[in-house]
Amino acid sequence: MPIRQIISSLLLVVCVTASGGCNIVTPAAFLLTPPPMTEAEYELKDRPTVVFIDDRDSVVNPVAFRRTIGDKISEDLMVKKVLSHTIRSHDAMGVAARHDTKSKVMPIDAIGRAVDAEQVIYVEMVTFVDHIDGQTPRALATARVRVIDVVNRERLYPTSEDDQPFRLVEVLTREFSQDEYASRATRIQIYETLANELGAAIAKLFYRHETRELGQRLGGR
Repeated sequence: MPIRQIISSLLLVVCVTASGGCNIVTPAAFLLTPPPMTEAEYELKDRPTVVFIDDRDSVVNPVAFRRTIGDKISEDLMVKKVLSHTIRSHDAMGVAARHDTKSKVMPIDAIGRAVDAEQVIYVEMVTFVDHIDGQTPRALATARVRVIDVVNRERLYPTSEDDQPFRLVEVLTREFSQDEYASRATRIQIYETLANELGAAIAKLFYRHETRELGQRLGGR
């Protein structure tokens, strides 16, 4: 059925069932008003890009979810046509693992050049836990995000005028039941959910999206 006929039918139902006359303004406004949108915080240039997950302090455990976070960011940015070419985040993490030492870590721009990227979405992990406070059954992840220009060796986002050298992204999942924590298998699923939600939240910094997420704080400082 065409959308115009659907709307007309719904308005007719309201007219028939409402007492004291027909009030169609509120239903029509609800159906026709577009959802609120959040603009991108920064518009990425479409250049060969790699997402580097910096987890040198081993915050993410199991470690496989580092890759999940990076792949989710890359995938969402390509699906939304923000980027046409991304390099596997796993490759960048492998380069850093081979060259880092206890006394010196590999610079971000050098990691980017090593995988032929022109810009790096740098994600520094801060928190990745399945309980907020050790008791409340909600998973929490936080990360510091920057965008680095590999060619010119400079930070693109946040800009130099910003009072913080990174954007802090925090994701808090829905509350899980205690039964969902009963086995390692279900807890792994919780971590996977957390990794994907963090990746999605970071990607949203770079494209216009519907403002409807609850329980998430994006781009806070």
